[in-house]
Amino acid sequence: MILRTYGVLLVISFLGWPITRYFFGKLPDKGWGLGRVATILFTSLTLWQTASLGLAANTNQGLVVTVLLLVIIDFFLVRKMGKAFFNFENGEAKVIIFEEILFLFGFVLMSLIRGFSPSIDSLEKFMDFGFINRYLLSPNLPADDMWQAGKAINYYSFGHYIGSILIRMFMIKATIGYNLVLGVLMGLSMNLTFLASYYLAGIHNKKAGIVGGFIGALSVVFAGNGHTLWYIVKNRSLTGYWYAEATRFIHNTIHEFPSYSFTVADLHGHLLDLPVVLALIVLIIYWRDHKTLVTEVVMGALFGVMMMTNTWDVAVYGMVLLLVGLYDLISNKVQFFNLIKSSGVIFLFMIVTALPWALTFEPISNGIKIVTTRSELWQLAVLWLGGVVINLIYCLIEKRDGRKILVRSFALSAILLILIPEIVYAKDIYPDHPRANTMFKLTYQSFVITGVLAGASWANILDKTRQMNFSLRWISYLIVGLIFWGAMIFPSESFPSYYGQFSTYKGLDGARWMEEQLPERYKAAVYLMNTRDGKNMVEAVGDSYTLFNAISVYSGVPTVQGWRVHEWLWRGGYDTIGVRESDVRNIYEGNNTLETEMILKKYNVGWILNGEDERSNYKVNRDKLIQLGESVWRYGETEIIKVN
Repeated sequence: MILRTYGVLLVISFLGWPITRYFFGKLPDKGWGLGRVATILFTSLTLWQTASLGLAANTNQGLVVTVLLLVIIDFFLVRKMGKAFFNFENGEAKVIIFEEILFLFGFVLMSLIRGFSPSIDSLEKFMDFGFINRYLLSPNLPADDMWQAGKAINYYSFGHYIGSILIRMFMIKATIGYNLVLGVLMGLSMNLTFLASYYLAGIHNKKAGIVGGFIGALSVVFAGNGHTLWYIVKNRSLTGYWYAEATRFIHNTIHEFPSYSFTVADLHGHLLDLPVVLALIVLIIYWRDHKTLVTEVVMGALFGVMMMTNTWDVAVYGMVLLLVGLYDLISNKVQFFNLIKSSGVIFLFMIVTALPWALTFEPISNGIKIVTTRSELWQLAVLWLGGVVINLIYCLIEKRDGRKILVRSFALSAILLILIPEIVYAKDIYPDHPRANTMFKLTYQSFVITGVLAGASWANILDKTRQMNFSLRWISYLIVGLIFWGAMIFPSESFPSYYGQFSTYKGLDGARWMEEQLPERYKAAVYLMNTRDGKNMVEAVGDSYTLFNAISVYSGVPTVQGWRVHEWLWRGGYDTIGVRESDVRNIYEGNNTLETEMILKKYNVGWILNGEDERSNYKVNRDKLIQLGESVWRYGETEIIKVN
C-alpha cells in the first residue's frame, strides 16, 4: 500500500515538474522539489475555484479533467524547452536524487509509524477527519459542516481539502488516506526544507550543502525545542520525562513545533500548511535572486493558500517579505516603486486565490489586545535560546551581499515571532488561555525559519572553501552541534511514547479502533455511509475532545449539532449552539410530535440515531420517534430510525 502510493506520488511530481522546471529552472534542483507541490496545488485550486462557482466539479471526474489539463500544459512546456529540459549541470542531478530520497524516507517513515497507532480517535482528529470526509462527499463548495447541519464549514480548512484531493488521487479509503497524507506532509517537509537550506546557503561545495540541507530537514521535521535538554540538565536524566510538556512549558500557553505535530498526528492547519510555507521560503530566496513577475504571482497564490489553510502564516511571512524589502531598500538593492509594484502583484493574487473562501468565511478572532501576563525570561530562554543563538551565529558568519540581507531578515523575523506574543495577542473565546493561540502560531513559524537557517549555517560552517576565522568556525561548529544534539533527543522520546514503543503494528486503517472498541457505532456509521441520501442526521450533542459525534464524522452525514466548544469558536458565539442543543433535546425527549416534525424539517433530518450516547444524555421517547419514521437498522442496543 505504502509503495503503491509512492508510485502515485512520483507521477504527481513528474506532472508538476515541467511547470516548475520552466519557471524556476535556476533553482539548484531545476525546480524538482517544487514539482509535487505544484501538481497538488494546481489540481486543488482549480477544483476549489470551479466548485465554488456552483459547478459540481469537486468529483473524481473533475479531478481527471484537471489532471488532463495539466498534462496538456506540460506537453507544450516540454516542447518549448526542447532538449534543454533534460540538461543537467553542476551536480543538479545529485541534488534531485537526494531530495527524492529524503521525500521517500519521510513518506515511508511517517506512514510506517502511523501503522503502530493509526486510530483517528483523539485530540483534534475527529474534526480533521470530519472536514476531509465532507470535502470528499461535496461536489459543490462550500461544503456543509459535519457538526452543524445546513451550515457551511467556517474554518481555515483548505488544507483539509488538499488532503481530500490526495485521497482521491490515491484511490483508497479515507480512513487509510488520512494516515498516508501525514506521510506526504513529512516527505514534502523534508525535501522542501533541504532545498530551502541548501539554496539559502548558496555555496559551491556540494557535499557541505547537502549535509547542511539534510541537517536543516532534520531540524524542522524532527527536532524539539530546548525543553528536553533543560530537563536533562535539571534532572540529570530523562526519567519521568513527558514529551508533551515541551509544548506547554509556559503556563496557559501553547508552543508546539512540527515534530510534536507529527507525533500526535492531528491534520491541523499549521501542519497542513507546512509544505506551503516551505515552498514560499524557497520562492522568497528565489525572488531575492530573480525578481520575476511569475515568481511574484506564484508567491501571491501561496499567500492565498496560506490564508485559507492557516491564516496566521500570512502575517508571519508578510513580515518576512517586509523586512527583506526594507533591507533591500535601505541597501539600494531595489527602487521604491518597483518594491510597491511587487507588493501589489503579490497582494492581488493572494486576494484572487482566497476570494471564494473569504466571501463565505466569518472571522473568528475578536481583535488584537495587549497582554497582561507575560512569560518568565528564563522560560523563554529554556525554549528558544538555542534557536536565537543559531540565528545570531549565522548572521555573524554570513558576509556575502547576496545572502546577508535574506539571512538577517529571516533571523530577525524568527526572533520577533518569539517576542510578539509577549506584547499583543489575538482575542478568541478562551479567557483562561488568552495568548495561547497567538504564541502557538507565531513561535511555530519561528521554529520553522530557525530550522531552515540552522541547515544553511551548518553548510557554511562545513564549507572549507569559505574563508572564515579558524576559531569562529570551530566555536560555531561546537555550539550549533550541541544545540542540534539536544534538539534531536525529543523525537527519541515522543514517537516511542505515543506509539507504544512500536510494539504492535496495526495497519493504516484509522477506523479499525472503532470497529474493535465501539462496534455498534462503527456499524451505524458504515450503514449511514452506504445509504446516505442527502438528508442530515441527529445524534447526541457532545463535548469537544470526546468520542461523541463519531458517527457523523465517519459516515460523512452532517448532524444537527456536534462538538460544542469547536462550533462555539467557529461561529463566534454560543447562540446557535444553544438553540440547536435545545432542538436536539426536543427531538429525543419531547412529546409534541408536530413540534418535533417542524424541527426535523428545519434541519432536513432524515436519520435519527438512538444509541448509548443518546440514552445516557436524554430521556429518549422512542414511541414518539417510531411515529416519525421506522427503525431501519439495529445492531446491539443501537438503532437508526429513518424519518418518513
